[in-house]
Amino acid sequence: LELDAGVDYRLDRLKAMDVYITPANAKAESRLNEDFRSLSIGGHAAPVTLQVQGREIIIPMVAEGVAMADFKDLCENPLGPGDYLEIASSFHTLVLKRIPKLGSEKRDVAKRFVTLIDALYEANVNLICSANAPAEALYTEGDGAFEFERTVSRLMEMQSADYMAQPHAG
Repeated sequence: LELDAGVDYRLDRLKAMDVYITPANAKAESRLNEDFRSLSIGGHAAPVTLQVQGREIIIPMVAEGVAMADFKDLCENPLGPGDYLEIASSFHTLVLKRIPKLGSEKRDVAKRFVTLIDALYEANVNLICSANAPAEALYTEGDGAFEFERTVSRLMEMQSADYMAQPHAG
């Protein structure tokens, strides 16, 4: 009996999934829950508390290196670069639910989202998400819209098979 230990079954599952789902509705939520179960290989899901500089960040659902959180949990709370780096180093995959379309009135939220995506990208974290708009339409006008274009580019690259095949750098 010969086993091929070189096969990454999680990567095979990930490649078969739509990793950027729009719109962020009940159907998308159901798919993200299924994707989470598939990628975590049915492991027991539970909240995890990360410690960052004496503060606690609660990730609502974690199993087998896969984290699932709502956009509000990670981007509408006062988190900073160190928090996002800790998240990126702690999990090889993030399932992020309900990314809204952002306007200039949500500039701080958009900046946090940019910082989160930067941290995930640099650590080669796989991202599966639902959003209320295509990446290029998430933040199109207002202060920082030009800078957001790099985030759009990263979101697009993070959907590629080449990106997903890279090992987690956390």
